[in-house]
Amino acid sequence: MTCPKCQHDHSKRFGTYGKSKTQRYRCRDCSATFSVRPPQPLGNHTTELDAVAQAFSMMLEGASVRAVSRLTGIHKNTLLRLLLTVGEKCQRVFDAKMQNIKPRHVQADELWGYLHTKARRVKANDPAEYGDVYLWIALDADTKAVLSFYVGKRDGFSAYEFVGDLSKRITSRFQLTTDGLEAYVPAVEEHFGADIDFAQLIKTYSTPQTSGPDWFRPSKIVSVRPQPVMGDPDLADVSTSYVERFNLSVRMHLRRFTRLTNAFSKSLTHLKAAVALFVAWYNFCRPHQSLHGVTPAMEAGLTDHVWSVAELVTT
Repeated sequence: MTCPKCQHDHSKRFGTYGKSKTQRYRCRDCSATFSVRPPQPLGNHTTELDAVAQAFSMMLEGASVRAVSRLTGIHKNTLLRLLLTVGEKCQRVFDAKMQNIKPRHVQADELWGYLHTKARRVKANDPAEYGDVYLWIALDADTKAVLSFYVGKRDGFSAYEFVGDLSKRITSRFQLTTDGLEAYVPAVEEHFGADIDFAQLIKTYSTPQTSGPDWFRPSKIVSVRPQPVMGDPDLADVSTSYVERFNLSVRMHLRRFTRLTNAFSKSLTHLKAAVALFVAWYNFCRPHQSLHGVTPAMEAGLTDHVWSVAELVTT
C-alpha cells in the first residue's frame, strides 16, 4: 500500500475504525497513518444504494417526494439533495450515450408545466424563471428514444438551444415534424440548414370551454394540416402522435408534471434534475411495450441490456 504522504510502498496494517471496519495502514518509513476510502458512487451521501434505488424507482412511478419519504423513511431534504446528485449523473449518462444517432423520423413537442407559481400569479419582483415552464422533447418515432430535451420557456431562445442540442447528436439526414410554433423555423434553419426534411403539423382548435363543471378540458381540434417547411418531407409521415403520447408518460411517471396537484416544482434546478433522471430512466431502464420488451436505447443499438435503477444512478 502506497503512503499518500511520502509515496513509499512500505506500509503495514494498523487496525480498523468506524462501524464499517475500514482498514487503517501505517507507513514504516514516515509513521503516517492512512486508509483507503471505499468508492462512493453517490458522492458524500451516506444513504445505502439499495434504499436510493428503491426511492427513485418510486419517484419514477409517479410518487411525490413526500410520499417517497413516508414509504422509505428517507428524509425529504435528503431525497432532494440526492435528486441533484443523481440528476447530474443521469445528464452525463445521457450526454455520453446519446451521440452519433441516425434516426429516420423525429417528432418534437413542448410539454407545459409551471415553476413555483402559475403565470397569472407571478409578481413583478419574482424571479424570471417563475411561472410557465416547458419541457422540449425530440423523440425518435421508430425506436421511441428521447434524442434531446430542454427545460425552459416557450420562446425563440429555448427553441434555439433545443434544436442546437438535437443537431449535435444526429449525424444523418432525417425528417423532423414539430407543431406550428414559429420559433422552430429559424432555429432549424440555423442548425441544420438544407440537411433536413422539415415539416410542421398545423392544428386548428375550437374556442376553449371556460365555464361549467368541466371548464378545464382542452379545446377540441377542428382541423390538422401538414405544412412542408424545408427539404422534401414525406407528408404521409408528418405526425406528432408519438411525442404527444410520450407527454402522457411524463405526466403519469413524473409527479412534477401531473396536473391539478400541489406536487409542482419550486426550484428550477430540481426540476431539471428530475427531468434528466426521468429521460435517462425512460431510455435505458424502462422496457417499452411496443418494442417487445426492450428499452428504447436497446432498440437504437446504444446498449445491450436493460439497466437497473441502481446501475443508472451509479454510472
